[in-house]
Amino acid sequence: MSVSVPNLSLSNFSRLKGQTTGITTNGAPADHRTFTVSKPAEFNFKINNSFTNVDIIDTSTNKVVANLRSKQDATDVSARLGPGTYSAVISQANRTAGVRDYSLDVTEKQNVMMTAGGALMKGTAQPPENGDTGVQKHNIKVIQGGSFTANLTLPNSRWAMMSKEGKVVASSDLSKPDAQDFFTKPTYKIDPGDYQLIIIPPAKLKAATPFQFNFVPRDPTVQAAATASQESEVSKTLRERQVRLKQWAAEAKSTSTKA
Repeated sequence: MSVSVPNLSLSNFSRLKGQTTGITTNGAPADHRTFTVSKPAEFNFKINNSFTNVDIIDTSTNKVVANLRSKQDATDVSARLGPGTYSAVISQANRTAGVRDYSLDVTEKQNVMMTAGGALMKGTAQPPENGDTGVQKHNIKVIQGGSFTANLTLPNSRWAMMSKEGKVVASSDLSKPDAQDFFTKPTYKIDPGDYQLIIIPPAKLKAATPFQFNFVPRDPTVQAAATASQESEVSKTLRERQVRLKQWAAEAKSTSTKA
């Protein structure tokens, strides 16, 4: 039975599943999977099984371009790959272990460009499996900074934007019952630079779910209008009364002058 060779460039998510029925040169139970890449891109490889080793090999040079070594938890690594054919060698850390199932997730790591007009990213959240949280990591290069609000169309999720130094510059927890309209969203001051966007989908996600994430510039004129729209009834009455009093005073002064 022939096994299809996936092209990672044709989808933003691929899952390689199988069993370690083979063996490596050092005697560890293993499996070998072949895939291709048709355009240069950065990919994130995540092994969802504990105590599992993964080597990504460029078959044209037989060079290891990425490797993962999971312990008790899932682990991931990113690698920039050019067009070509690659092999994923999935092996068990314990050479005396029997045959086990494995699951290797591959996502194309998006590189988003952000200007003063904001930024937009589209993705697909995957349901957690085998203890994997489904966390996604993407790159954002901010060319022009400014003040922005953020919109994520994935309910009950969390996200954070981190600088190269590991400092969180923006984040939100959509599982909290706070207002989500434009006027009450927090404003994030983001300076030019390179950042990493981390998206954590809800733990109870049942199926693959497309989503959009975008930064929207905070317009000062809209912000001023928002402040006026949130004016209390008492403040509104007093303000309107003050306007009328000034108007009456001006009219009275005009009448007195004519007399």
